[in-house]
Amino acid sequence: MGAAPALASESWSLNDGAGHRLNARVFKQPFPEFPSGLRLRLNALEPGTRLDHQEELVLSDSSGQEWSLPNRSEELVEKGRGPIPAGSAQFDLEALMPRPSEALPLHLAVPSSEGVLGFDLTPDEAMVLHAMASASQDTDQA
Repeated sequence: MGAAPALASESWSLNDGAGHRLNARVFKQPFPEFPSGLRLRLNALEPGTRLDHQEELVLSDSSGQEWSLPNRSEELVEKGRGPIPAGSAQFDLEALMPRPSEALPLHLAVPSSEGVLGFDLTPDEAMVLHAMASASQDTDQA
């Protein structure tokens, strides 16, 4: 039962208050041709929003802790099967070490063609991210 959250997928909508909206989804990488682990996939909900496919995603908490998550956007499409969708980007959650406190709010700094877009996770979203990352770590150590 303890491994179930790591295999589940969670998603939610993010709004930066400036008109940018993203769908965020946390899931376990399913494709054998890419490294395994948890990923955070972001999809723009407005046409024309272009997410960066090279830059890292920066997460930070209110105590000043910061994490840089490697960009894994190349995993969005099968190798050699076309361009990466402009409105999507994917990041490696395995770099979220040490795990963030479940008691502190998290902020996402998302690289885009318009510069860095900032999104605050609700406490519930931060708890889900923390729980899935912790469950993945527990599963990997078992």
